[in-house]
Amino acid sequence: MFGLSILIGGIIALYFAFTSIILPYDESFIGLTKDEILQVNPLILSFMSHDRMALAGTMISGGILYMQLARHGIKNGLHWSKIAFHTAAIVGFLGIFLFIGFGYFDWLHDLFWLILLPIFYLSYIEGKKVIGAPYSSHEKNDRTWQLGLYGQLMFIILGFSILIGGIVISTIGVSKVFVSTDLSFICMTPQMLERISNNLIPVIAHDRAGFGSALVSVGLLVLMLSLWGFRKGERWIWNTLCLGALPAFIAGIGTHLYIGYTTFIHLLPVYFLVALYLLGLVLSYPFLKRN
Repeated sequence: MFGLSILIGGIIALYFAFTSIILPYDESFIGLTKDEILQVNPLILSFMSHDRMALAGTMISGGILYMQLARHGIKNGLHWSKIAFHTAAIVGFLGIFLFIGFGYFDWLHDLFWLILLPIFYLSYIEGKKVIGAPYSSHEKNDRTWQLGLYGQLMFIILGFSILIGGIVISTIGVSKVFVSTDLSFICMTPQMLERISNNLIPVIAHDRAGFGSALVSVGLLVLMLSLWGFRKGERWIWNTLCLGALPAFIAGIGTHLYIGYTTFIHLLPVYFLVALYLLGLVLSYPFLKRN
């Protein structure tokens, strides 16, 4: 239920990112309507849309990872899966404090966390019963095992990279907000944006910090799945990593193509992550998917 709630929240966020982009309470805080912002510079809304699409894709990925951990790990009594689930969830809850780093508190985010909190609490109480250790059917250090190790390494690097990326983006979100390529895309400086509205940058910052926080949670999930879940014949681990990463990557790359923000240096980290993801899937397939 916790994972499904996050997945549904991501789908709703994706819908708004493709349609209205900003909601009435955003307009009220900024002091400008969507049409008025479009008249000043339509690239501002495109930029805001790209952050919100990326956040939505990350939420959908996170929802899938949480559900898979619950269905195949916690349900089967695996202690490590409970630790992974609860660690990422608690970090995600703490990320709400990043949303107000620039003085803008999104009540819809607050409502979402209030809905999630009792569901998480129940899962945490039930999780105390989960104390089982995994069983491995590994027999010999053959070629399949060796390739599986390389695949595991790719996913460990992937999870760690996503985690670091989330920390960096969160830090940017609560500090300078923009990187140089962002300003080149918008064709405006922060001072020019502030002249449009003093509250415009805080709204952009809260989206960016929220996206970074979601990345941190997903990065932790991928990292712990990769560190603790790799055992011969564990098909669900391969399926989880394969399906779980797709929404985030599709949203991450697709949103930049959609708005025309295709600066190579800006997208280079995403290309690097995709390469790790594909290598990890190919190398680990024989070890995880074949008994």
